[in-house]
Amino acid sequence: MADRYQAWIEGAAAERPQLAAALAELGELYHRKLWHQLTVKLEQYIESPEFQEGGFLVALYKNFVAGFAHKINLLKLAFVAVAAGKQMARPEEGEAFIRDVLSALEAAKQPDSEQPEVFLRMQLAQYALECKRMMEVGREQLEALSDVDPQVSASVFYVASLYHKQQKEYAPYYRATLMYLAYVSQDSLPQEYRQALAVDISLAALLGEDVYNFGELLLHPIIGALKEGGFGWLHEMLECFNSGDIHAYDALCMRHAAQLNGQPALVEHERRMREKITILCLMEMVSNLPPESRTIALADVAQRTKLPMDGVEFLLMKALALHLIEGVIDQVDSS
Repeated sequence: MADRYQAWIEGAAAERPQLAAALAELGELYHRKLWHQLTVKLEQYIESPEFQEGGFLVALYKNFVAGFAHKINLLKLAFVAVAAGKQMARPEEGEAFIRDVLSALEAAKQPDSEQPEVFLRMQLAQYALECKRMMEVGREQLEALSDVDPQVSASVFYVASLYHKQQKEYAPYYRATLMYLAYVSQDSLPQEYRQALAVDISLAALLGEDVYNFGELLLHPIIGALKEGGFGWLHEMLECFNSGDIHAYDALCMRHAAQLNGQPALVEHERRMREKITILCLMEMVSNLPPESRTIALADVAQRTKLPMDGVEFLLMKALALHLIEGVIDQVDSS
């Protein structure tokens, strides 16, 4: 009795007379488990114009090749997968398809998988480059237009946010998502999506290298979804950063250690967050100085930021370099 892969190839041969001989040959090689010969024929046929028509390679891969993917040369498998991905109607569909093939390959942990994995990743890189180019063109066109429909503007910033999220570019993702939210109604967003978006944009604000203003985000209605979905701790974190309260931050990290450890990005960039909250603590100190006395003792900065004296100088130099504060360091007076 033929299995489903054999049955599919036989059905495809019956439906496509122009491919009948080739498909029958593939089916016979599959039935006889002649994997090397089957691979050679696949390579040959996927280059023919008849196989390139109507997205047939996609169907061939999903309904036939997938049945013996782990039994043939993995690099050849990657070649077939990429050829199929290029037939998909939209680039994002091709990217998702290749990503699934790569994930399956990584999960299988078969010998000699390094080259096919590299090849598939480079195909994903090509999709990313194409997406970036189209995104940049879209932004340029949007800037040149007037009286733009909000849905058009939203689409540009939505795609930009997806791209930056995929690339783990936190600050650009944060800004693109804020712009996207400026053009959509909160009521139009499903509750589950609103919650996921609130979490993502909050994490991006915390991790974005040049994001030091949290006021706009905290005032945005999307943040209400944090409290509704059990992410109140993340709202507290934003409040800590907004006020530059390093002591409250440390207490929060201890109180919500389990939730923080459940966010891989926060764990990975723990040092970055510590540096940012320390800079924000310094900024808060400077902003609260009275106009008639704009001098701070380095010892006071050390006490407030929990840094040693040499760490204070590094902190001040970084904040000055980023133009977050203005001033000079007087090492004689230690101020």
